[in-house]
Amino acid sequence: MAFALRKATTYLVKRMHLRPVKKIQFTFDPYMKNVTSIRDVASTLHRPEILETNQGTILKFDIKSDRTEPRIDVDFNDGEKLVFKTRNLSQLEILDYLFEYVEEKDPRKNEGPELATKASKGGGKGGKGKKRK
Repeated sequence: MAFALRKATTYLVKRMHLRPVKKIQFTFDPYMKNVTSIRDVASTLHRPEILETNQGTILKFDIKSDRTEPRIDVDFNDGEKLVFKTRNLSQLEILDYLFEYVEEKDPRKNEGPELATKASKGGGKGGKGKKRK
């Protein structure tokens, strides 16, 4: 079962992006029991390949020692907010829900794939070549 969880987490991490995200705030008390999932998600989203998808995204960490419940606040570029109360959620559940919302709001979602034609590569008929007599 641990292998399946690792494989699913790896799959989500490879596809994760932060294009529609403006800010992510992690709030937790490190002395409480149920904070491992929020710490794991924070370290996962702090990976360079994920941060490069939107360099304008702000990751803010609010570490408290007042028995605050762990939570993640996500602010999107369109003004919408998403709150995860992560006390009873696993890392996989948080990443899965976050990926669903990020994919839904992705500004590149409606763009078609880039087509490479001969003309765009410069290999089509047009100007360069031998003249025929």
